[in-house]
Amino acid sequence: MSMEYTINSIAEYLECLKEMSSNGVDGYSNEEFRLYYRGEPQDYGETAGQPGIARGKWLEDDNESDLFRECERRLSHEFANCKSTFEKLVMMQHYFIPTRLLDVSQDPLIGLFFSLFNDPKSKRNDEECEPVILVYEVPKKSIRNYHSDIVSVISNIAVYHYDDLDIRGLSNSTDEWEREKFNENDSIKHLLHEIKAEKPHFASWIKKDNMESVFCVHPLLDNPRIRSQQGAFLLFGMDGDKHHLATLESSKADKIHMAKIHIPQSAKLRLREELHLLGRTIDTVYPDWDGVSDYFTRFYGKKVEEYYR
Repeated sequence: MSMEYTINSIAEYLECLKEMSSNGVDGYSNEEFRLYYRGEPQDYGETAGQPGIARGKWLEDDNESDLFRECERRLSHEFANCKSTFEKLVMMQHYFIPTRLLDVSQDPLIGLFFSLFNDPKSKRNDEECEPVILVYEVPKKSIRNYHSDIVSVISNIAVYHYDDLDIRGLSNSTDEWEREKFNENDSIKHLLHEIKAEKPHFASWIKKDNMESVFCVHPLLDNPRIRSQQGAFLLFGMDGDKHHLATLESSKADKIHMAKIHIPQSAKLRLREELHLLGRTIDTVYPDWDGVSDYFTRFYGKKVEEYYR
């Protein structure tokens, strides 16, 4: 069960984070880790921090791979500079297409901003809700860069479409003969086929545990939004078969732990004013035409309490 906190000001928020930085989100971590942050407009309970692909019916049948291929086919110009499946997933995530990725940030104020931000494009009215900040304690061993082989393995689960990818009956033994048997399985060979499309020299050797884990991935900083938001992603593998996502609890890699920081509705205005004083406004978080346009049409010249009417 994740730990839960409540804050009413940025000062309280920083004190909370100082404690987490020293002792972990559960108060007793003794391993090397980094903290990552995600703001959500309300507490979604057990589904908090869930990737978009897990919502609706996207994990049924071949829906996930069909979605990926259709985006690739219809928007080929957008993917032209992407060198890997992971980079394509990041592009899809950027345009709000459901993926195995979950946006997080290395900047705690960005996490706070998104918990309080009322997106004009959203059909939801979150003003009456109490937002949360999800704080992830990620062991350094579970952090990977965009070019990692493990990232390629998990990312290409999203495009696998040969048959039902199910590894529940396959051994995860470290015995060399058993690992060789695992990699000789037809399903794994098909997955390797997808991986080698982006990495021709990829060794024909996959560890089962890596497929069933959650990792934090640092992407290329080739997008102004990702740079300004100090963006990163949690990349979710599978739990037994392709139709079930790995979870923080089921992950076979070093465990990622999560805590929730609650914001009472009565504290939202104060926190927005404090963020504004610190320069965390929509045009700095979204340093592109969308952000600047939003700033001038909704925010420019107004008091903070007028922003969200």
